[in-house]
Amino acid sequence: MNIKKNYKILAIILVGFIVLSIVIFNIPKEDEDRKYTLLENYIVTSTLTQTINEATTQKEKGPVLLPQKIAYITIDDGPSKYTNSILDILEKNQVKATFFMINDNMKKYPDELNRMQKEGHGMGFHSVTHDIHKLYKTPQATLNEFKTCQETLYNITGDVSKLIRLPYGSKPYMPKESYDMLVENNYKIWDWNLDTLDWKSTTDNILSSLLYYGRNKSNLIVLMHEKEQTVEALDNIIRVLKERGYKIEPISEDTQERNYWKGNVQS
Repeated sequence: MNIKKNYKILAIILVGFIVLSIVIFNIPKEDEDRKYTLLENYIVTSTLTQTINEATTQKEKGPVLLPQKIAYITIDDGPSKYTNSILDILEKNQVKATFFMINDNMKKYPDELNRMQKEGHGMGFHSVTHDIHKLYKTPQATLNEFKTCQETLYNITGDVSKLIRLPYGSKPYMPKESYDMLVENNYKIWDWNLDTLDWKSTTDNILSSLLYYGRNKSNLIVLMHEKEQTVEALDNIIRVLKERGYKIEPISEDTQERNYWKGNVQS
């Protein structure tokens, strides 16, 4: 509370005492006991804290600070023929998403990849093969797939990234040896805490999943894919997230990674 507000409150308290004194001491002499009863009751029941609280409006107390709610919209398997439509919706709503991409798809849709970078979206990798048997054949095979993705991104955009999402999630399929290899090479592994199941759902079901499974989470990592029904649902997903007070952010390498190995995706 600043000095100006302190003076205002003290002035209100002082005026209150003066008014009370005038009232009390204008009571006839025969009601002397009543004077002291009024004064005594005031002193007993009116603490400084109570007086300040009564004299200060809610506006003067300032807004109640609520914990910030963050939502990350993450989109797997692209780029694709749907990427530009997704980017148009994101641009219209002035929000950024994060794309976890397949190596050959980056090569197939370089213009979409450059647009993602230009418009400030998060960019990460979703492997080369999307085949857990090939991806986890050895720890070095795991690492090599993401090194290949890095090279492709750099050759097309001049940019680099350490963000990755493992096919089907980082557990239960990834061996610890592969996990350790990725961590040693400074890759940031991201899972999710809300699966929209958009790859097999209708547009209405995608939105229903968000409404129901996202209702008690202060931080959301929303898993989506480059599908026609996802494009149709995206505008409403963004609207619901904003209405529920979420700040929609892209994932960067500075963002604390959240994955099933760390056990920190439910917060």
